[in-house]
Amino acid sequence: MKVKFFTDDVLSQISEENKQKYEKYYMSCTIRCRDVKETTYKSYKNSFYHFMAFLAIYHGNAGLYSDEYFENAVDIMESYIAFCQNTLLNHKKVINNKISAVSSFYIWSLKRGLVKSHPFDKKLERMKGANEEHVLNNYFLTPEQTQQIVRELNSNDRYDIQDQIIFSLMYDSANRIGAIDKLTLSSLDIEGMVFNGIREKRGYIVEVIFMSKTKELIEKWLEMRKEIDNLTVDSLFITKRLGKYFHMSKSAVQSRINKIGEIIGLTDFHAHCIRKSRLSAIYDNTGDLVLAAELANHKNTETTRAFYLRPKSKTELRDRLVKIAENI
Repeated sequence: MKVKFFTDDVLSQISEENKQKYEKYYMSCTIRCRDVKETTYKSYKNSFYHFMAFLAIYHGNAGLYSDEYFENAVDIMESYIAFCQNTLLNHKKVINNKISAVSSFYIWSLKRGLVKSHPFDKKLERMKGANEEHVLNNYFLTPEQTQQIVRELNSNDRYDIQDQIIFSLMYDSANRIGAIDKLTLSSLDIEGMVFNGIREKRGYIVEVIFMSKTKELIEKWLEMRKEIDNLTVDSLFITKRLGKYFHMSKSAVQSRINKIGEIIGLTDFHAHCIRKSRLSAIYDNTGDLVLAAELANHKNTETTRAFYLRPKSKTELRDRLVKIAENI
């Protein structure tokens, strides 16, 4: 569940002094690592601004380098963890990532000689069991559910061609949403059925492949775009605001995916479910773990095995054991 807490009004309460300190750190990091400016550091920046807003509301806008913060850092961070758990309803992995965002700022500050010590290093317990906890409800689509979604997207006026393409592309390619929302017309090789040079997680450059049915949808969409915006917006997915067309944001793409999940009765369906469903289906149909891992852009097949394959039920395991016994 997402909780909308950090509104513009809340963020406006952050002190300018704290903002300036963080922005100095942010500029330093993004100069050194521009490839991940729009991925890793963007996520860290959002997390840190949330932390500064927490300081503003619950700790009197305590300065990031102030004696007040350093003397009470562990208590403040533990209260922040409780806030993330109880108010924001964050799971353990997200909370650990938020702690890392704050810790990274102080590691940089220490190296720059801006502080004499890290305020909570080795004093704060990280959330245990984060890797074992399900970050989101992991729905693995059955073949029947996949077909149901495709049928409904094609026949229900509630959905448009962009919805059809989003689902088809995500299922064909098994790419992350961070790649899908960056697809452009200039990166499209329609005959090769691939988008080239797409930057996604940690700045990696990936290809986004698709199949023939998705190609037909994209070709249809490109023809429609000639009448909509004359293909002037380079983004594949577009949205209209104030009479003009713009790139469709990642959150807007995710909202469409949420709506697609309602076809099969899921109100918390998310992009990663499509990715996991596709990779698991490939493995189930072929038994080829390497193929699934390569499509996922995983460097290690164990990542695919551990986190992207549908867990087998006990009855499925029993049936496999029966078949093995019959062949002995």
